[in-house]
Amino acid sequence: MKVSEFFGFFFRYVRNPSSIGAVCPSSSFLGRKMAAALSGVVGDGDAVAELGAGTGAVTKFILDTPGLNPEKFYCVEFEKRSADILGKKFPKAKIFNDSAENIVEIMSGDAKDLKCVVSSLPLLSLPRQCSSSILSRCEDALPKGGLYVQFTYNLFNPPADKFFKNMKRIKTSYVFFNIPPARVDVYQKQ
Repeated sequence: MKVSEFFGFFFRYVRNPSSIGAVCPSSSFLGRKMAAALSGVVGDGDAVAELGAGTGAVTKFILDTPGLNPEKFYCVEFEKRSADILGKKFPKAKIFNDSAENIVEIMSGDAKDLKCVVSSLPLLSLPRQCSSSILSRCEDALPKGGLYVQFTYNLFNPPADKFFKNMKRIKTSYVFFNIPPARVDVYQKQ
């Protein structure tokens, strides 16, 4: 990441910490860990959504996933400046400056092919109703066996656990080489 991007990210955080959720972009260690959940799971016909893509620290690793079709990869970022950066960095991805609550409408016809959602959303910073709505929409859109990957800075209590009804946490890992250290949880629709 360029120094100018880092400081741009930091100043956007200072202006609106609840929507940015982190003081600095995710590390490559976290990006690799989150994208690893898709390996061997996603095929050419599958759609993948990334929520809270920020400036693309995780996005670049998702796009490197073998079998992933970039034409069916959707990035949703609420903060306009970050969405603009994503559009320039990843011209093959479908970038949307919108709320993650609108994921099904954003994906339109590809929503039926949704296989995995990767989320960097600050669930604990968002209003509870907003987090509940986003996770409920994702859970409803995913097919049986579909995956939802979420990271959090809360190392002990994964926030998504309290919102899901038919998603089972199947894997938890920790990334200590991140500022701050993060927890990655992988859920599967039952």
